[in-house]
Amino acid sequence: MIGQLANQDKFSNVTFSPRGGGTGTNGQSLTSGVVVDLSRHMNKVLEINEDEGWVRVQTGIVKDALNDAVRPFGYFFSPDLSTSNRATLGGMVNTDASGQGSLKYGKTSDHVLSLQAVFADGSLLESSESVDVLNEGTFAKQAVEIARQVCASQQALINEKFPPLNRFLTGYDLKNAYQADDDSFDFTRILCGAEGSLAFITEAKLNLTPIPKARTLINVKYNSFDSALRNAPFMVEANALSVETVDSRVLNFAKQDIVWHTVSDLISDVPGKEMLGLNMVEYAGQDEEEVAQAVKALTDSLDEKLKTEQDGIIGYQVTNDVGSIGRIYNMRKKAVGLLGAVKGSAKPIAFAEDTCVPPETLLILSLSSAHCLMVTNSITACLGTWMQVYCMCVRHWTCAILNKNL
Repeated sequence: MIGQLANQDKFSNVTFSPRGGGTGTNGQSLTSGVVVDLSRHMNKVLEINEDEGWVRVQTGIVKDALNDAVRPFGYFFSPDLSTSNRATLGGMVNTDASGQGSLKYGKTSDHVLSLQAVFADGSLLESSESVDVLNEGTFAKQAVEIARQVCASQQALINEKFPPLNRFLTGYDLKNAYQADDDSFDFTRILCGAEGSLAFITEAKLNLTPIPKARTLINVKYNSFDSALRNAPFMVEANALSVETVDSRVLNFAKQDIVWHTVSDLISDVPGKEMLGLNMVEYAGQDEEEVAQAVKALTDSLDEKLKTEQDGIIGYQVTNDVGSIGRIYNMRKKAVGLLGAVKGSAKPIAFAEDTCVPPETLLILSLSSAHCLMVTNSITACLGTWMQVYCMCVRHWTCAILNKNL
């Protein structure tokens, strides 16, 4: 209905923008026009196919609500965001979100089987269907045909300019939409990451992942955040499911909140040492023995490093209980949220949010960003990195009056 209204001449100057959970950090859902909140009424699970392992949903559904619906069938939707208790599937699709576990599970677009999209003229597209079923002259057919033509004719330039990263960038995924080997084109890849700029994504068919039978989380403790950052690539090379690096500021905020009482025994202080950095390393899989072997290989290495405090490692703790693992991740999610509620005039201001960089430069960029802020502005910084998706977030502490000059 919105598409049909928008296509009328008298509404030609009115813009409509979809909105999910509003968790994006780049103002994706902000607009001077009409905001359409899909989370209020378009939040249903439409179909669950247990035998084939897929689900069809309306895109206003919250990610955690989707997992609650499919959990009884032994599945989950694997891209795992820190905002999963409020982020919608539509937002995940439109930003091609990845998050924890993407080293193994990939990003949202890797799990999208088909999307239903509504264009500004009201034309409807099911992305898994042939373009031949679309009516001539509609925005839907034009979008598919033009996108295919651009991807095919400009492939050499696209391959030259698009970086070879596991985590793709928000925007049109021109690199992966077209395959020259068999001349195939997947418009779903274009829609994933388009931030709603092409069409409203109203429904999604998603493949599901079996819930792991074995999970182990290893919290590796460091004498400095620099040490944690420098050691994180080693954790990735150890074939972990996910690696998240947290600095002392985030940890200290968590310790001041009631949430810390739920995990204090799982991330305990090291006697005589100050914990200033943490790597949260998870292994998970269907084969319990395989997971156990991977964990042992890492802990054996950590034991050797602990003898001389090599790499700044001062201790580690292993957690196998699923409930305890969940509490630790909930602590981390809440601690990041607490950054926005600090008392006093100094506030953590977003400086680099979800910055995607090549893995070989992530460490250098993270340390340089913090050093630059501290030296040039005499302020402190809070950093977090997600090594599995080559992603960095930096927030700097500064007073309100200084913010205007930065």
